[in-house]
Amino acid sequence: MFEVHVVSLCLLAVIYLSSMGLVAAGMFLRGREPQVAARPSVSVVIPAHNEERDLPDTLASLSAQTYPGQAEFVIVDDRSEDTTAEVVRRAAARDARVRLVQVRAPSTRLSPKVNAVDHGIRASSGEIVVTSDADCRYPAGWLERMVAHFAPGVVMVVGYVETTRKNQASRWLHLFETIDWLSLMLTSRSLTRLGFKFASSANNQAYRRAAFDAAGGFGAPGRAPSGDEDLLAQRLGRLPRSRMAFASLPETRVLTKPARSWGALLRQRRRWVSRYHHVVHYHPAFFAGIAVLGAHSVVLSSSIVLTPWIPALVPWVAGVWGAEVAMQLVGMSIGARQLGREDLLRPALVGWSLLHPFFISVVVLWSLLASGEWRAGAQAYRRRLLARKWRTWLRRFRPRA
Repeated sequence: MFEVHVVSLCLLAVIYLSSMGLVAAGMFLRGREPQVAARPSVSVVIPAHNEERDLPDTLASLSAQTYPGQAEFVIVDDRSEDTTAEVVRRAAARDARVRLVQVRAPSTRLSPKVNAVDHGIRASSGEIVVTSDADCRYPAGWLERMVAHFAPGVVMVVGYVETTRKNQASRWLHLFETIDWLSLMLTSRSLTRLGFKFASSANNQAYRRAAFDAAGGFGAPGRAPSGDEDLLAQRLGRLPRSRMAFASLPETRVLTKPARSWGALLRQRRRWVSRYHHVVHYHPAFFAGIAVLGAHSVVLSSSIVLTPWIPALVPWVAGVWGAEVAMQLVGMSIGARQLGREDLLRPALVGWSLLHPFFISVVVLWSLLASGEWRAGAQAYRRRLLARKWRTWLRRFRPRA
């Protein structure tokens, strides 16, 4: 049993560290410079559910955009029980670009947030669709610089996301969350530059409406249990001769509201991980990477906990954990300097790296015990989809009449 555990620990570590090396290699590739010539019409779609507190600042941030082309800000009130709709109406009276769209009933096909975004897209008309959240803030040149990345062939632009500098819970929580966002953004930027069309962020992304329609919109080719941004990125990436771009310039960085507590951060990440339970929807290589990250973190963190009772594990755990921490510190330090976040090069970065396997393990195991609220009839849908795939596979072996 001990030998099996050590082999599993080392094998997963080799695969995980190799993937980290791939991400590190992508950090040294140059991204394409944005092209500022075209000014297509743009629709910014923001889903909002009970957002009366955060929405005024978000709307003020949108109204400060000086995009030289035609733009509209479509705020989708998803069955709010507060004054969200009134907040949007007051903003629309001040800025003609602001529009209110309301969702009256939930979808049986799409998750609530995606259903709201889908309503906004159908009610808008821009050639470029930009989506974000109702608790985000945007630099003055955000919209113009995001759209400037749409060179010929680019179907989607993935934008950089980071948390605001203030946090009501604790300074250490804010630093941990900010560093964790940096790791996610560095990974997404590297994968995009390496040509992997795998991931995006719903807080800051843009895509061509024509490409969205060509890919079948949300939920294609069937009923999607989550319809999240990664699924959309992967479907758009399958379009012929399609490319994705990553926008990391300071003008394109969206600030999102930080978690108020450690519990809130863990619940948010649990919801994110829950969507990856639906294996049938994701690109195999993408899902394999997610699975390796989760399995490696669980095995490593459990090994660390077991060392007081199994001293023979100590050299193996020390080697694997030390190699992981070293690679993370080097890679994150390089990425932080590339993105102008030298302020994160402090002891908190070491703390994040040491806690990272435990953080991922808690999120993964919690998602298995109690998945997040991403699905709309997902379990029944998954069974039907697998049954349909099984019948299709069996038909291949039936003799033709």
